[in-house]
Amino acid sequence: MSSSPGSSPSPPSSPTTMNRTSLPVLYKIRTTSKVLLIALILFSLASIYIMLDSFQHHQRDVSGCQTSYMRPEYIKQTNFDSEMTRFAGKYSLYLYREKGVDLSDQPTGVPVLFIHGHAGSYKQVRSLAAESAFYYYRNYVHDAEKWQQGVRNLDFFTVDFHEEFSALHGQSILEQAEYLNDAIDYILKLYPQTRKYDAETKLPDPTSVIIIGHSMGGIVARTMFTMNNYQHGTINTIITMSTPHMLPPVPFDWQISQLYDDINQFWQEGFSHHDQQVDDSHKYPPPPHVSLRDISIISMAGGTLDNTVCSDSTNMGSIVPATHGFTVFSTAVPHVWTGADHVSILTCNQLVKVISKTLLDLVDVRRGTQTKPLEDRMQIMRHAFLSGLEDRKGDGSDVELGNLTFYHLQPNEGLFLKPGERWVIGPEPVANIILLPTVANADAFSILSDSAIGYSGRFELMLCSKVDGYVSNATRLACRSADPIAVPIPASTQNDVSPFSGNTFSFASVEFKEMGSYSYLAVIDKGGQRGGFLVVEPFKKSTHRQVIRQSMLSIALEGVHVKTGPGLFTSIRIPCIESPILAYHLKVSRPYCRNYPTHFAPFLRQSISTMHESKFYVNLADNNQAETDVSIHGRTAFASIVSNSYDIDQNGLSFQLWMDPTCPEPLQLDLSIDWYGSAGRLGFRNGIMLATFSFITVMLVFAAQIKCYNDTNIYPHFGQGLSFCFRRSFPLVMVCVAICSIAQCASPSTHYTLDDLWYLPSSKLSWQDIMTGNTDGFFWWIPLAGLAMSVGVVSLLWLVVDGALRISAYASAFFTKQYGLTSWPSRSHETRQQQFQRRAVTTLILFLLVATFIPYQFVFVVAFLVQIVTCVRALVRSKASVTNALRLPKIQPLQFHAFDPPAILYTVAIQSAHPASLDQKHISTLVCALLVRSQCYGHCTLYDLRRNFDRQSQDVTTPKEQVLECRNICDHVLYRYLCVSVRHQVYTLDLFFDKSSRGVVLVSSLSRFALWKSVFSLSDGPPHAGQ
Repeated sequence: MSSSPGSSPSPPSSPTTMNRTSLPVLYKIRTTSKVLLIALILFSLASIYIMLDSFQHHQRDVSGCQTSYMRPEYIKQTNFDSEMTRFAGKYSLYLYREKGVDLSDQPTGVPVLFIHGHAGSYKQVRSLAAESAFYYYRNYVHDAEKWQQGVRNLDFFTVDFHEEFSALHGQSILEQAEYLNDAIDYILKLYPQTRKYDAETKLPDPTSVIIIGHSMGGIVARTMFTMNNYQHGTINTIITMSTPHMLPPVPFDWQISQLYDDINQFWQEGFSHHDQQVDDSHKYPPPPHVSLRDISIISMAGGTLDNTVCSDSTNMGSIVPATHGFTVFSTAVPHVWTGADHVSILTCNQLVKVISKTLLDLVDVRRGTQTKPLEDRMQIMRHAFLSGLEDRKGDGSDVELGNLTFYHLQPNEGLFLKPGERWVIGPEPVANIILLPTVANADAFSILSDSAIGYSGRFELMLCSKVDGYVSNATRLACRSADPIAVPIPASTQNDVSPFSGNTFSFASVEFKEMGSYSYLAVIDKGGQRGGFLVVEPFKKSTHRQVIRQSMLSIALEGVHVKTGPGLFTSIRIPCIESPILAYHLKVSRPYCRNYPTHFAPFLRQSISTMHESKFYVNLADNNQAETDVSIHGRTAFASIVSNSYDIDQNGLSFQLWMDPTCPEPLQLDLSIDWYGSAGRLGFRNGIMLATFSFITVMLVFAAQIKCYNDTNIYPHFGQGLSFCFRRSFPLVMVCVAICSIAQCASPSTHYTLDDLWYLPSSKLSWQDIMTGNTDGFFWWIPLAGLAMSVGVVSLLWLVVDGALRISAYASAFFTKQYGLTSWPSRSHETRQQQFQRRAVTTLILFLLVATFIPYQFVFVVAFLVQIVTCVRALVRSKASVTNALRLPKIQPLQFHAFDPPAILYTVAIQSAHPASLDQKHISTLVCALLVRSQCYGHCTLYDLRRNFDRQSQDVTTPKEQVLECRNICDHVLYRYLCVSVRHQVYTLDLFFDKSSRGVVLVSSLSRFALWKSVFSLSDGPPHAGQ
């Protein structure tokens, strides 16, 4: 649009324009904003350092894993090609064989499919496969009884996903699940042919496989049931290791978050009605309760050593009922008792041996499923993986007893313990049978021995009753073996420093109600080995079980201090300690027992009710000075509190203490919060909060920038947007976050069962999905701290990125000038239509790539790098343009005529240098400061009205008009300067820089100082009155 001189609008330097285009006060970075910015940055840096140091060096389990050895061979299944699956060119299937052990390359045993996780390798199967082969050929291959029971070797198949990032891309999980269903169909079709060559033609053809899933591989295994190509009954046993079942580890992909919701809903629906008798097996695809009817699934976790997946999220209590699965930690598995990190859980030799033996115990090739029935499988896995110290039903229905056996005791052959008396058996046998009667002042027995209890050990346990006998002077007893109630636990002597030392004790506890009609607990001492001890003690549960009713605030201020009397076995429960965020220091002292000849040192087991997490701490009270680190896992954020029953009397942290009762002194237990050690756990469990709040912070600043631009046509930089948010947005957001967090914590904690999840509307549990998902009132402040840290992190990143961009721009300009390098390329020859077409085609290609096979994260990284390059290029060109403009010789002050529309975008307050020091002989010498840089500022017509300017009379001659059309506006940049001449006259100098021709068109104006005095100040005061 053009305008004549007579109708031109007022100059941009008029007071009206100045008021409209000045930066609002709220956006100006003042001292208060700077101090607050520095304080938040320092707070964020200190918090992050403390969290990282705490996470890496404090409250860490000690790893006692031993190395596994193998000689692997991987046989690629080339026949599994594109005719059987559409992903044959993307993924691969292998059969593992142990060199020197597996003699055939053909699968003839029981199929097991291993699924690796995020960026994993198909070769990670080698430890499990090798140990299974060793165990089978060493113990079972020549055992005729096992052979008749259907035990065979395991054929481990493994899938190569080429280290795909499945945790970041939901589509990858879906593709892997589809491929694995096709792979199972292929695997099952191999056996009818291979078993013919192995003389196993009488056995049924396999109809299902066993799944081992590591990390995200466990999620892929559960996703397989939801796919359309899943064939009902082809999977019946799943063992997952370090798998995040509850929440995705990196929930930045909407598809993977939706995938988690879908598979969790599928599994919850399947088990919410797992006991219904309706036959829906004919439906296709089968409904969830049909697909999951015979499924058993175990989730294993490594504990605090796992830095990749938080073990809280491995809990399956809200997904799978106890009849079909459970969650267990490696620290609880008998004879393992050690933590494992994310990778070593697959190679930890103690754990691998237990899993291998358990898999072989599940096998029964006489059935088409190749495994035992569901109840038998669950019983085998509970016995193998659980500690055995979990509470029983208490009525004796779950106590395994042996066959009935009769004993005839002569008067000198047995020993009857007096009611209420404790009995300690030393190295030398006292009697063949010791009978412990039930007494009125007790309701249970506890037994501890450093020798194995059972058929192969020195001691055996029997439940006995007197019956009428036919032998004179003899007592006839009817007994049943109760050895299964004895479980192995870590040994605790003065020489044991860790629970995984390899030495074990045996412990048994039986309630009188579990004994039923039997009157005696009999201990049979077979002798045969020297040394050792056995302690038997009747006790009353109510006096040996303490419940500490303290609040978290009381524990934080005072700690927990408990004194227990001498007794073999004592339980302590603290209901309010359930959060996995806090870690603790535990000190056990018994100073006066050093003078007593004790059989063992005090030791302790910690456990929680939400998962089967057990940790043993041995050889406590050593020198009465050592502190023990205690940490737990529990309910993860954004998860409802779901249990398998309404009985919540066992909630909280539980301690089980063993001490030598022969020392009459009490034991003191002191528990206090380890604040520094808790910082790492807080950061690890709420890391997503920092990323989320950082995104919110950036969006608030961006909104502030847009608001300023809409109101004033000035686009403030990021720091100015932060300054506005410090004054307006952040205080309001802080108040809202605090109110929401307090309201969330104040909501009543309701426990649900799996059946409740089916009937309750989804809104009942939606409150858990906001903020940090925390419902513990003690931690209401966590979102506020996270928001403050996020603001500090964003501020620091802004300073770093801004500084890096400027340094890169200066470095680029320096090397370009120093070495004569080619400047940044220009597309000035392109028209607007060509630019639009080029950008549209590029965008369309990126959309197609993201929609097909490239993760959007990769495109984001590329776009981010392109933006960095664009910013550096803009800074380089800006600096070069300013430099070229200022070096123009003898710039004459020409009067401003017209801009339509006005090109000035913003003004800033400046302070000029001393104009009196300038060379008065050169009128072209000006002290200038850049006010505006406007690029692509719209269509315009510039009138370059060159006038003869007389410095003495200031007469203006007739102008000579020249019109310049801005056809390609993005090839021109407008620079506006405020300049002071040697005579203290104030000018606005506009430089219109043509990038294509590297030329400059000057359009300047002479303005009175009065128009600027409200905005600008000179260092030496205002100009003289006549100027």
